[in-house]
Amino acid sequence: MENTEILEKKEKKSKKKFVISRIIFLIVLLSANTFAWFIYVTRIDNSVSVHVKAWDVLFQDGDEEISTNVELTVEDLYPGMVDYLYEITAYNNSEVSAYLTYTIIEANVLGTTYVTTEGRAERGQSVQQGDLTSAQLANKLNNDYPFSISFSISNSVIGSEDGEETYSLSANWPYESNDDEEDTRWGVLASTYKKSHPSSPSITLLIKLSITQSNS
Repeated sequence: MENTEILEKKEKKSKKKFVISRIIFLIVLLSANTFAWFIYVTRIDNSVSVHVKAWDVLFQDGDEEISTNVELTVEDLYPGMVDYLYEITAYNNSEVSAYLTYTIIEANVLGTTYVTTEGRAERGQSVQQGDLTSAQLANKLNNDYPFSISFSISNSVIGSEDGEETYSLSANWPYESNDDEEDTRWGVLASTYKKSHPSSPSITLLIKLSITQSNS
């Protein structure tokens, strides 16, 4: 009798594990789609912190442009930080070549938020005095601070049938930027912000990535 009960319990546990496994498999299967994001690798060493993602694109009949918004963050910002690199590789599985572009929608730098004119338009908002265009904000992030934040594309044209190109976000802050006063001022601001907002990234960028079908 005891052996029979033990066997029944084992059978129930086995069935339960099988059901849970099937549920997990179905969730994963239903989550996958043509435009899915896949995290491939995150690597950190003494010289650079690298984060890599992939974006698979397939144009359907009638599609002219495919776009998606991505949020990229730099957690810690300080003089002498490990160089940061975030790469998103677009794979074109279509039979036509395409053009790659990006638009900065919004940026938050140590608590100061910038919404671009393109960002306002996308949200149906009126442009505010002092708003910058995406290109102007990109220039500001790259040149107006002792640290540098830049976004680039390996090539503006992506080939057809397994063509691939990469969007890249890089951030760096040399230990000495040849301006001790600015390094000190922004270093204090970065430290103060992080102490007040320990769970918030130092920099957040909302960027629209677009792939437009070529007519050639």
